[in-house]
Order: sequence, then C-alpha cells, then structure tokens
Amino acid sequence: MQNSHNDFIDDVTGVLLAGGKSRRMGYDKASIEVAGQSLISKSLDLLCRYFATVLISGDRTDLAQADIPAIADIYPGSALGGLYTGLRAANTDWIFVAPCDMPYPDSQILELLLKQRDGFDAVVPRIPEGYEPVFALYHKNCLQPMKEMLQQDQYRIYDFYQRINIHYLDWQQMPDGWERSLLNINTPEQLDELRKELR
Repeated sequence: MQNSHNDFIDDVTGVLLAGGKSRRMGYDKASIEVAGQSLISKSLDLLCRYFATVLISGDRTDLAQADIPAIADIYPGSALGGLYTGLRAANTDWIFVAPCDMPYPDSQILELLLKQRDGFDAVVPRIPEGYEPVFALYHKNCLQPMKEMLQQDQYRIYDFYQRINIHYLDWQQMPDGWERSLLNINTPEQLDELRKELR
C-alpha cells in the first residue's frame, strides 16, 4: 500500500473502524469481497495512501499488520466508542476515520474534508438522509465530550454533534457520484444488489 502523493499527511492519523458486530449482515463484513477485493482492504488502501500513521479501532488482531496495530475498544459496541478509541490512541491532533464496509471510499471527498478542518472539532459529510459519521475527521477536542457520553451509556452520534464545533460538508459540495462513494453495505440484500450491479 504505497502513498501516491509526494508526502504523507502526518498531522492526521488514519483510523479504520472495525469494532462492529456485523449483526445485520450476519457475518463479518470485513471479509466481504467486491470486484475481487475485500471491503476492508479498500478502506485501508485509501488510508495508507494519505496518512503516515494508520491504526485499526476494534479488537481485531486478525486484521492487524506489522505497521497497522489494532486497538481494542475501551467502550465497545458503538460507533462513538470506536471513534473514541481511535482518537485516544492517535498521536496526532486529528484522525480521519473510514469504515470497513464501504465498497467505494472516495479520495476526492476525503480531500474536501481535510481542506475544511481549520477552526473546527469535526468535519462530517451531510447528505439528504442525515450524516456520514464514519467517513469523517475528528479532533482531540472531541475526546472529553465523547467520554462523558460513553460513561453515561449515551451512544447517539447526533447527540454528540450538539456538543462540539462541527462543520458539515454538504452533498451539494461533493463530486458527482457521492451517493456511490458513501455507500455502506450493512445487509445481505444490499450486498446482493451491489453484486447484481457489478455483473
């Protein structure tokens, strides 16, 4: 996984979120292959192209590599817990998170998010259906409000967003095809539909 740029971005850590239980899919989503490549490798490839340091948030030693450690979630069982683990483990002020169930993670959207981070605690895509909290940027400023919520068994990302200085990248600002880029595969039906399209 070679960086295609002259320089890595060294003030942001790439974090792959892999702590989910894949309940709706019924089996481990990370191992799903689309067009001959596993979903997890698609996200890891993107992170490794951009960031000097990459880690996996989740108790997935089976996915860890020599230079990509897996960090067990401190508060397991939610996306917010995974974000907290990745942010706490990072040695940089910022993390960029990507999920392990996105077949077409988009470098253009990643770059747009990176350009808009100054002065904010998080930069998150916003689409007509809501937000895309797991393909987004988060600053260390988020750690304390995350911890306070997790300690109170509160896991709603949208409630968390009310507590921070957040900037949204709206879908109108994204490149054409953003719907495909931000697609998550959560159910066997979605996977079947995707494979039909590819055929």
